Amino acid sequence: MTAAPQPVADRIGSTWQEMADLHDPDLPGWSRVAFTEPDTAGRHWIADRMRTAGMDARIDAVGNVIGVLPGTAPSAPAIVTGSHTDTVPGGGRFDGVVGVLGAIEMVEAFREAGVRLRHELRVVDFANEEGNPQGVMLVGSRAISGHLTPQHLAATDAEGTSLADVIARAGLRPEEIDTCRWDAGEVAAFVELHIEQGPVLEQQGASLGIVTRIAGIENFVVDVLGRRDHAGTTPMNARNDALCAAAGTILAVERLAASGADSVGTVGSLTTSPEATNVVSEMARVTGEFRSPHAERLAELRDRLAAATAEQDAAWGTESTVRWGQVDDPTPMDDVVSEHLLDAARDVGHEAVRIYSGAGHDTVQMAHLCPTGMIFVPSAGGRSHCPEEWTDLSAVVDGAGVLAQAILRLDERL
Repeated sequence: MTAAPQPVADRIGSTWQEMADLHDPDLPGWSRVAFTEPDTAGRHWIADRMRTAGMDARIDAVGNVIGVLPGTAPSAPAIVTGSHTDTVPGGGRFDGVVGVLGAIEMVEAFREAGVRLRHELRVVDFANEEGNPQGVMLVGSRAISGHLTPQHLAATDAEGTSLADVIARAGLRPEEIDTCRWDAGEVAAFVELHIEQGPVLEQQGASLGIVTRIAGIENFVVDVLGRRDHAGTTPMNARNDALCAAAGTILAVERLAASGADSVGTVGSLTTSPEATNVVSEMARVTGEFRSPHAERLAELRDRLAAATAEQDAAWGTESTVRWGQVDDPTPMDDVVSEHLLDAARDVGHEAVRIYSGAGHDTVQMAHLCPTGMIFVPSAGGRSHCPEEWTDLSAVVDGAGVLAQAILRLDERL
């Protein structure tokens, strides 16, 4: 097996710092929220870095940055790698960024060593992986897989602003989403390098993980209708308090998710009307999600949440409606690609462990097009989606080295 050229640690560190500097100074951490000015600046910076590394680069209609390195066999389908550089508000410097900058460094190392691939190589910085107030995650990879729909673009936030409006305000062209779609036949495989975003690798003393499957995610909204009354004169036993019923639902989400292995549940927001202490709440809204690697577990959680809200309604005399929003099914990684990743890790001196991903990734959408695999590097303390997110430079270099070796393996054997 041909040995891949080694990534240059100093160059990775330098480009990572330049990327980190492109953040929103008005938000905590290292924020580059999708379709904002810092995100747009970051995407143009990534395109320039791709060109410097020797790729042709373009930005498509929804903001995906796509770098292309031609192969020696023009008829061979492309091998694709990449991740994202947008962040949650108050996010860190590594989530997604490691996979984009690691891939660019790999191409730079290939160019310097004179390595030519048989397959075309595409490196992608996917747009808006993290989601938005409109409730749509994985926007860029959805567009590439052909699963970004007009309904997604028409989705609105609390102020009535549609996702299409947000994309257009960033100088992009949501009306041209069809031009973003790739055909399945043009892609041979996709590999994503990413930080773990959890504590497992660090706890096991492992330097690398190869992902077995990615959790399914189901978003929900529970709307609770109670009765508006005077808070000072209505006895406690005569109230139909929507906020109290909603509070019981929130506790039920935690209880239900904790009742089985490999599932989590999170409530992200609670709103109530009216917002006054002298009025019993008439309406409340709970927004959250469940995650599990097992579709049957997600189905069970759906049924049990419906039963839990009915119990709260019976206790408080309220009426609750549960609506399920975006659903991403659990996504297993391809066995053949994953074996190549494990072998690539061994080739460069690492015994990687198999690991499940509780976080969603662009790989979920790329799995609609081709066989997929993921490489994880450790997250210090398991921290992510926060300013304290950290992965040692040596771990990033290790991950980029395994990615390079994996790409050579796939290029030779697919």
